[in-house]
Amino acid sequence: MDNKKFSHVSYNCGYMNVIVKVISDFYRGNISDRKILDMPAGNGWVADTLSGMGAITVPADFNDERKDYIHVNMEQPLPFVDGEFDCVVCAEGIEHILRPEGLIGELARVLKKDGLLIISTPNVQNFFSRYQFACTGYPYQFHPFHLRPPDKGEIIDRGHISPVLYTQLRYFAQLHGLKVLKPDGDRYKRMIGLPFYLPFILIGYWWVIRDWKKEGNDESKEIIGHLFSMKTLFSRSLIFKAVKL
Repeated sequence: MDNKKFSHVSYNCGYMNVIVKVISDFYRGNISDRKILDMPAGNGWVADTLSGMGAITVPADFNDERKDYIHVNMEQPLPFVDGEFDCVVCAEGIEHILRPEGLIGELARVLKKDGLLIISTPNVQNFFSRYQFACTGYPYQFHPFHLRPPDKGEIIDRGHISPVLYTQLRYFAQLHGLKVLKPDGDRYKRMIGLPFYLPFILIGYWWVIRDWKKEGNDESKEIIGHLFSMKTLFSRSLIFKAVKL
C-alpha cells in the first residue's frame, strides 16, 4: 500500500524566493512563454509564482497535493521528451533519492540547449553542518532516526538520504553537458559562530590552494571561488545553477 506521507512544507521558504529571482534574472525579467519544469513541486508555490509571471509551468511530483500535478518518480525516467523545457527546477528533491547522478542526467536530457538548470538542496557544506557532522557523524538535516527502507512495492518519500556536495553536483552536471554557474543560497545559518569558524576557513583555504597547485589548472581555479563563496560557506540551502551547452 502506498504511503501518502510526504515531507514538503506547506509554506513559502527562502530558497523558493531565491529560485524565482534566479530565473527572473537569468531571463532579464521576461519569462513569458518560457516552459519550466518544477519538480518536485511540493506545495506548488514556485510553479504558481512563475505562472503568475507569464511562464508555462509544469508542476510534477509523486505527492497528491494537487490534481494538476504530473505524477513522476524521480528515481525513474521522466515522462518528458528530450529538450522539452527552457528551465528545470529541482528544489529540495535530489537528497531524497538513491542515485543523484541519474536524476541530473534526466534533468539535463529534458532541458533545451542554453536552458537553465536549478537544483536546491540542504547545504551540507555550510559551517554549522560541518560542525554537526564532526560532533555527530551526520550533517545538519540528515539525522537517521526517522528513516526506513520501503517495503517491497511501496512508494514512499525516502527522506534525506543523499547529502550532495557542490563538487558532486558540479561533476555530475559537467558529465551531462552543462556549464556550471556560481552557486547561490538562501538565508545564512548560525552566523553567530563566525568567530569560531574563521580559523577553519583560513586553514581550509590554504589547504585547497595547496591541492589546486598540485593538480589543478586555471579553469579549475573557479572551483575555489565557488567553494569559498559566502553562500556556500553559510547558507542553509545550496542553490546550484548550470546551463546546458
